Amino acid sequence: MIFKDLGPQVGYRTVFFWEYVGPLVIYPLFFFFSSYLYPSSLPAAPPKSYVQQLALAYWTFHYTKRIFETFFVHTFSHGTMPVRNLFKNCSYYWSFAAYISYFVNHPLYSSPPEQRAVIALGLSMLCQLANAKCHVILSNLRPPGSKAYVMPTGFLFRFITCANYTCEIYGWVGFTVATQCLPAGLFTLAGALQMAQWAAAKHKRLRKLFDGKDGRPKYPHRWIMLPPFF
Repeated sequence: MIFKDLGPQVGYRTVFFWEYVGPLVIYPLFFFFSSYLYPSSLPAAPPKSYVQQLALAYWTFHYTKRIFETFFVHTFSHGTMPVRNLFKNCSYYWSFAAYISYFVNHPLYSSPPEQRAVIALGLSMLCQLANAKCHVILSNLRPPGSKAYVMPTGFLFRFITCANYTCEIYGWVGFTVATQCLPAGLFTLAGALQMAQWAAAKHKRLRKLFDGKDGRPKYPHRWIMLPPFF
């Protein structure tokens, strides 16, 4: 038997909760308390536009959904992760939440056309619902207690290995288009680059495991994450 000291550990659900609850609290602060959070030299903040209200609603829905999934949908192969990940992940999510919200709710913010925002966020909501369905499919792949790799099938997984990442990224693309906000685009890009690494590794692993030999099924041809690009 070999024992390895993993160092201080923290549960996955604990990390996910704190990294998601931060944006859920931080973003509305800039929306509701603009007069306290922006320099007094700026003109008084006008009433929030319809686009800003929609952006807040979408943001709130997204992170509420994530917290719900953390406790009631997701299953985890490992029970814990290094405690340093708690600080790293929270720094990432909380900083981007403040960065994006600061500009979207700024007193000098100019809203893009409402029709564009409504269409973009409407498509983003469809992506979020599709993302939720993907998570339910993934959570039901393995029998309780099993850690074996199982080939995802059905819904968008018929065409894409990491369909959940696809929906997540395209949802944030819609948010970026709706708000016309550069920080939102940077957040989308940063998340997409990280998820692309995870997706490529998972795709490679599944193709290796399901090679069609010795009675194993052969992994079908699928996009890795972002059709038609990747």
